[in-house]
Amino acid sequence: MRFHRIATAAMDERLRAQFGYSLDDYDVLHQIADHVRPITMGALAERLLVANSSCNRIVGRLVAAGLVERTRGDRDRREVFVALTAEGRRLRRRMAAVHVRDIERLVGAPLSTRRLQHLDATLRDLLADATTPTDVS
Repeated sequence: MRFHRIATAAMDERLRAQFGYSLDDYDVLHQIADHVRPITMGALAERLLVANSSCNRIVGRLVAAGLVERTRGDRDRREVFVALTAEGRRLRRRMAAVHVRDIERLVGAPLSTRRLQHLDATLRDLLADATTPTDVS
């Protein structure tokens, strides 16, 4: 947990200094870009692992900046979809290059290929266990 906090703080600081946007902003842009079609706000909040209100707040800032656009569903007008604008796609690509270099510097460089493979396998196992329903009886 300490490593996560230190690493994400460093990555957030670099993105803010270079682009004026936070790691949370980048995560929203990345998750939207990673989705082939416009994504619903509910699905985006799920992917981000945040409350709908937090997701709405971040998306609202990105809409105001011209990086994200909102549209209403054709069938259900209550449903809100979000997609990147052309400027949002450009910014996400630029931010991704910096973010990937930061991950490499913070995680990849200090660990050998063998240790990285072991860490990847361990984290995948933990994630699989955490997302598997357990019997609490």
